[in-house]
Amino acid sequence: MSLAQSRLAPAAAPAGQATGAQTVMAGRRQTPVSLSITAIAPRTVTARSKITLQGHVVNRSGQPLAGVRYRLRYSNRAVVSRGRLAQLAQSDVAALPGVTADQMLGDGTLAAGDAQVPWKIQVAAKSLHLENKFGTFPIGVEFYTQAGQVLAGQVTFLVWQPPGRKWFKKTSIGWVWPLADRMHRSADHIFLDDRLETDLSPNGRLGRLVAAAESTDTPLTWAIDPALLDDARAMTASKGYTVRPPGRAPAKKPASATARAWLDRLKRASSRDSYFALPYADVDADALVRNDLTGHLKAAYNHRRVAQEVLGRPADAQIAWPVPGVSENRTLAWMSRLGSDTFLMSSAVFPPAGNVTYTPSATASLPTPSGPRPVVVYDQTLSKIVSVDTTDPGQRLLAEQRFLAETAMITAELPQLARTIVIAPSRYWNPGPQFAEHLLEWTAKASWLRPAKIGDIARARPQQLTFTGYPDSYAAYELGPKYLGEVRKIAGRANGFAAILNPVSYPHARAILRMESGSWRGSRTLAQRARSARDQLGDHVAAEINRVGLARRDNVVQLAGRTGNFLLTINNELSDRSVRLRIEITPRIPARLQIGEYESDIVLGPNERASIDVEVESFAQGPTQVDVKLLTPEGKTYRTHVLTINTTGYGTVALLITGGSLAVLFVGVGFRAMRARRRNKMEASGDGSPGGESPWAQAPGRPTGG
Repeated sequence: MSLAQSRLAPAAAPAGQATGAQTVMAGRRQTPVSLSITAIAPRTVTARSKITLQGHVVNRSGQPLAGVRYRLRYSNRAVVSRGRLAQLAQSDVAALPGVTADQMLGDGTLAAGDAQVPWKIQVAAKSLHLENKFGTFPIGVEFYTQAGQVLAGQVTFLVWQPPGRKWFKKTSIGWVWPLADRMHRSADHIFLDDRLETDLSPNGRLGRLVAAAESTDTPLTWAIDPALLDDARAMTASKGYTVRPPGRAPAKKPASATARAWLDRLKRASSRDSYFALPYADVDADALVRNDLTGHLKAAYNHRRVAQEVLGRPADAQIAWPVPGVSENRTLAWMSRLGSDTFLMSSAVFPPAGNVTYTPSATASLPTPSGPRPVVVYDQTLSKIVSVDTTDPGQRLLAEQRFLAETAMITAELPQLARTIVIAPSRYWNPGPQFAEHLLEWTAKASWLRPAKIGDIARARPQQLTFTGYPDSYAAYELGPKYLGEVRKIAGRANGFAAILNPVSYPHARAILRMESGSWRGSRTLAQRARSARDQLGDHVAAEINRVGLARRDNVVQLAGRTGNFLLTINNELSDRSVRLRIEITPRIPARLQIGEYESDIVLGPNERASIDVEVESFAQGPTQVDVKLLTPEGKTYRTHVLTINTTGYGTVALLITGGSLAVLFVGVGFRAMRARRRNKMEASGDGSPGGESPWAQAPGRPTGG
């Protein structure tokens, strides 16, 4: 059984990274020419604006194209709804009715190959005769040959601010700023890869997220996985860290200056903002509840304290953000019971009640066994738009224009009603250069937008939104019962190991939670990585357990004679932990062997060993098996060893003593026999004397039940 299905669930992530920027530019058909729009100015068009579009084309057809021309297409009617805007984003540029005068591309010939050939369009805004109302208008660029063959086309949008007073009320935007990542460690000191060294750098994914926050005064609410901070902190350890990809040799790495610098920058950048901590490792809460692992969910909540340890201040919000943007009612009840007083969920499961034709504000309410809880409802469409792959300049420009168009459309839907929306990008958001900075800048400066704080949004009056619940189909994308069953076994062994530590601690607790991370959802590749990480952790726990136990070259003890002693040596090969153990030695056949007194409680420091002297008494020659149990201080079995006590023939002195004893015994028996015959004669004569001892009387010192 696979860990998760190979395809993405409809909400496998709250704002999942859309494949190929499909949310922004879906519907583009394959064409002979690749077209990119890389610049549009101005971003908000007024009557005095000169609109400039720039970009490049590449001829992928394999042959030169002659008579290549291009032009602007547009509609002078405002988009009437968000649904219509989504349709236009996927439509062919030829669907736009207006056209400007065409231009020749250079000398008209576009050579085949990978060369990017630049183009540019400039047009006065007033020449487009746009409708005299604030809103979003579709525009596009079309390339074609003089013979009329369409070579390429791309639709995008502009925001039109007509002359006169701004008669709309601004839309408020609250930003959730995700700081989470895939799992990078199995055991605490073993990294599966060294990718964080790149991602934490100033130009890396996580480095850019912090840089964007540093550059703005727009308020953010950070959603932080404590496991990511824990990983970064582990990389800064003075002794360095170890990278051991599954199946490969370990490599020692020095303490990471990159991780240290990133943590310092994060503390400064987030110091003025609110943050909430995800459960440690962003565990798959629904899977844990479904598989009766609620104790693990509780542990994940407890280990949120790592965020406070690293950032130096407690979380000032207690928000639960389910991995797929929604959770089952049972899971929501557990989250509420564990301290979450607000939920962050997708608008896909909170449609407006009734026949509402506009985007409502982002606050709802949800009943739980702990009482009603506010829900901050993030806009699913906008969250997906900003989460697309924006590393390519052309796709980045389209996403930026779509963000501006979508927010302007929301404002224009009901311009006299101020509303609030929330944007929660993908947990693994990877914004291209300056993309996140631009979004935050426009949130603060666009004439139809203003920033808002998530905490204020959560306290607002709930809207009439209907919770449709956790879709049944989503269960297929949770961590599976077979996978979690193996994790449960590892956790059981790890807990047994923890019980002997002195003092008791749980060194593998966070590693177990990392194996239950929701970040393993999504694909066969991730499922395979999860299984490899889990197995590596299982091997590590087994190795730790084996470092505490009996130290013997073999499991046979030779006993020459009826009684004797042997030594049991207990090793603690852990280099950084003390242990406390109880010893219990039990013969499997007590009639053949008895164990005398011995020291049963042992405390060993790191890399220490201790020997205990064990007395034995044997009542039969040959081998007898003995169970040696190492117990936790509470008496639970930690490890069991089996020894064989092999009793050989008695020694020379023992034989002499035994022979002498037998001689005395025979003499005594002879005298007894003579006296017995004498008594029998007397009894026969009727003197009433007793008839003597039973011949089956128990001899002194012999075990019963022999």
